Amino acid sequence: MTPENKDEMKRRKVQRQQEYRERIPIEGKFGQGKYGYRLNNIRAKRADTSVAWINSIFLVMNLLVLVQVFICLKKFACKMALREANMTEFRKIVLEYTRQFSSNQSFCLAVNKSSLNF
Repeated sequence: MTPENKDEMKRRKVQRQQEYRERIPIEGKFGQGKYGYRLNNIRAKRADTSVAWINSIFLVMNLLVLVQVFICLKKFACKMALREANMTEFRKIVLEYTRQFSSNQSFCLAVNKSSLNF
């Protein structure tokens, strides 16, 4: 390593590390496909059949991720609907209490005014 190419060597090292970090999730997904979905057990006679099997397995893996996302969205929507229903019920109770309180106040004011007139 010479002083002239020292910067170039550093840059290449950083680039290799970055490429390695980018490959980690991809390699992990292949590992999941091999051991979780039997991607390594494909025994097709033709290459196009193998490609079809591989594509089908990855399609199923992606569909399962989408199902999990939709389940989470459904749970979130149910929680929000329940929260809104509870808030609506709370608003009704507060509104009813406020009506009762305001009607009692005006009754008390009317009684006090009439008692002063006597």
